[in-house]
Amino acid sequence: MTGRYRVIILLLITIFNYSFSRIPDDDKDGINKIRNNNITKEEILQHIKYLSSDLMEGRFPGTKEDSLTESYIVSEFKHYNLMPFAENSYLQPFQMITQMQLKENNKLQIVQNGKTESLQTGKDFIPLGFSGNGRAEGNIVFAGYGITAPDQNYDDYRDRDGNEIDVNGKILIVLRYSPGGINPHTNPFQKYEALRYKALKARDTKASAIIIVNEFNTGDDKLIELNYDNAPQNAGIPVINCKREMVENIFNTIGLNLTSIQSEIDSTKKSNSFELKNTSAIINTQIEPVKVITHNVLGFIEGNDPDLKNEVIVIGAHKDHLGYGLYGSLYTGADKQIHNGADDNASGVAGLLEIAQKVSSQKEDLKRSILFIAFGGEEAGLLGSEYFTKSGLFHKLKIDAMINMDMIGRLSDNKLIIYGTGTSAIWNNLLDSLNKQFNFIISKIPDGLGPSDHSSFYLKNIPVLQFFSGAHKDYHTPTDDYEKINSGGEERIANFVYEVGMTLDEIRDKPGFIKVAARSNENPSLEDIRVYVGTIPDYSAAEEGMKLSGVREGSPAEKGGLKGEDVIIKFGDKDVRNIYDYMYAMNEHKPGEEVEIIVLRDKKMLTLKVILGSR
Repeated sequence: MTGRYRVIILLLITIFNYSFSRIPDDDKDGINKIRNNNITKEEILQHIKYLSSDLMEGRFPGTKEDSLTESYIVSEFKHYNLMPFAENSYLQPFQMITQMQLKENNKLQIVQNGKTESLQTGKDFIPLGFSGNGRAEGNIVFAGYGITAPDQNYDDYRDRDGNEIDVNGKILIVLRYSPGGINPHTNPFQKYEALRYKALKARDTKASAIIIVNEFNTGDDKLIELNYDNAPQNAGIPVINCKREMVENIFNTIGLNLTSIQSEIDSTKKSNSFELKNTSAIINTQIEPVKVITHNVLGFIEGNDPDLKNEVIVIGAHKDHLGYGLYGSLYTGADKQIHNGADDNASGVAGLLEIAQKVSSQKEDLKRSILFIAFGGEEAGLLGSEYFTKSGLFHKLKIDAMINMDMIGRLSDNKLIIYGTGTSAIWNNLLDSLNKQFNFIISKIPDGLGPSDHSSFYLKNIPVLQFFSGAHKDYHTPTDDYEKINSGGEERIANFVYEVGMTLDEIRDKPGFIKVAARSNENPSLEDIRVYVGTIPDYSAAEEGMKLSGVREGSPAEKGGLKGEDVIIKFGDKDVRNIYDYMYAMNEHKPGEEVEIIVLRDKKMLTLKVILGSR
């Protein structure tokens, strides 16, 4: 196409309100894009097809494909004439941990009857991703499944006669899972099966290390993969997984049969723990986190009103997904597959881009400023949005509201879910009024907290709305592909979000913020009773303990005096090194109990008393 004809076509597009055309541009991705200043299903699908293609390999943070995703969004922002906002850049960098890696100093030696056998790292044993680093040496104690379950009158830290076993300084061999069987609906021990729980129990009883051994009846003796479980704080003691074959050899050497012992425990539901005669181990573990740099992508449109342009509306969506499922995957297959994340959350990014394009085409009419953000690290715990709300960029803004889009591509039966409707007094009437032109069947959820990036803004006392088209079976699996996207439905949702944003832009008074009171379960059934505290973890925190982003309004935590930025280091009589320690400690108590919680606040130790609630 010659330059002359291209100019003519562009003029025609302008005259006819940017009717559909395919205009080659010089974007780095090289895609021959549909361009239209209106929000259209064709452009939505175009964005999603690219962002969720196999080329992008699941948009995992810190990868080449993550950079491609960022380049795509930056290219679009530039095309819409959005201004860079992060230190004269569209990119706000931050660091995150994505996985764990083995270092050179890992060792497992078994000493029996004066003979030492060295096992091979990665073949016979491997540290777990939450293992502590260091050396442990001591006699070996077989501690069954490593479970203490008072509700089942079961304790693996006692022998078959009920006598307590001294495990101080010992190395424990512990079976995976529990004696409750494989059916989660009939297994009363299921809540005790987590390996983090077993490691915490071993640490609390002063064991020096723990060896996890595989089941005998699954037919699978593969080592557990060295994965990161999204908690940077480790278990405090070495934790390794050893092949069952190796452990059976240890038992056979002293005339015991591990399979028979396990079968007896399973059938009787009684512990049978003991110290192995003339058997000790030497363990050394050394693993370290893999830290990567990813980015939030920010594009800014300045308003025109002399006063209101200093106020900002944030519109956001997260850009990252699971890659090959290193964390967060619900895929149960043995092979590694790309998790393309078409709905989660290429759909949200597509909506973000389409709204940015439309707003920019009308920017001369804007009163307030609008900041568009594609967040990184959401799947690992809202890391990007939390980083932004702690940054200098956030603190120099007067943000009136935040609107988030996460999984808006699978509208079904015209049902739309909107979170945060209780965070401002204006939301309900505004949404009802605007919905008259869309006729969605809306489910309103008042709470401003939830598993997406709007939560980070709510915790900073900013009114939020989160748009969501609903859950589906492809969530966090390799089958979340673009072919299943309802692009027409997303077009309507994105237009709804646009109308919300433009209505906020027009009103003189900014929406007031409301903290939504925590719901309590006043009359729970017995099987539903669970302890409720109302703490909100800070998943980006690296310090030992459990740091809080905040506490829920009206919750036991708030009534007991806990605050955001507190670091919980003890819950009752349990030390807390990480969020897992906290959860397991909490679950050892019952609603209505008063518990002492020790926190670090401004580097000073403070003891608070909290009466536990229920949910």
